[in-house]
Amino acid sequence: MAEVKRLSCEEAVREFFAYLDRALAGDSLDALEAHLETCLDCCDRLDFSRSLDAFAKTRLDASPLPEGVADRIRRAIRG
Repeated sequence: MAEVKRLSCEEAVREFFAYLDRALAGDSLDALEAHLETCLDCCDRLDFSRSLDAFAKTRLDASPLPEGVADRIRRAIRG
């Protein structure tokens, strides 16, 4: 079995929304899951991202977000 790439916290956080949308697979998914097994900070951030994602999906219609909002949210999550 090939060694799983080790992600930094910054790299892991960048993958959260793809992970929540089930858009990660293969090595990317394996690397994120391996990181989450050992990093409590990222687990907390993922929980926050999951809550934010659920809130946004229930409160917003299918309209796109205003320009820049998604980037501001991502920067806030990365801390």
